[in-house]
Formats: sequence, C-alpha cells, structure tokens
Amino acid sequence: MCFRKLETCSVLKSGGKFAILVEVVDSDSKWTNVVEGMTAYSPEELKTMLDNAGFTQTEIHRMKPSNATIIGVKR
Repeated sequence: MCFRKLETCSVLKSGGKFAILVEVVDSDSKWTNVVEGMTAYSPEELKTMLDNAGFTQTEIHRMKPSNATIIGVKR
C-alpha cells in the first residue's frame, strides 16, 4: 500500500492530520485469511509508510496492547 496513491493526499490540506486506527494482529493472523488479498501491517510499518509519503510528525499511540492509532501531518 502506498499512501501517495490515496485520495487522502490530494484532498487533505497542508497541515491537516491523517489518522489510522488499527487492531494490532500478527501478519499470519486468522483475519488475513478471511479477506482475500488482505495484509496486516504493524503500527511501525504504517508509520514508515506515512513518513515515506511525506507526512511529518508521525506518531504511534497505543491505547491498549491490541489497538494503535498512527497520526501524521501533511506537509
């Protein structure tokens, strides 16, 4: 997945925040077998993707061990 290709990048204003809320699962979780082609990304992988797409001030917030929110600010 590349965030550069998402509509998000074209509609989000400079300085706007983009947040992703995920359930933290292993990449070989049963959920990845439920939906064909589904990939489970770790919060760290999602943060890296946001960084690579040009987002700044990216942070990972863990509310529970099983949930995480990744936030980035568009340049």
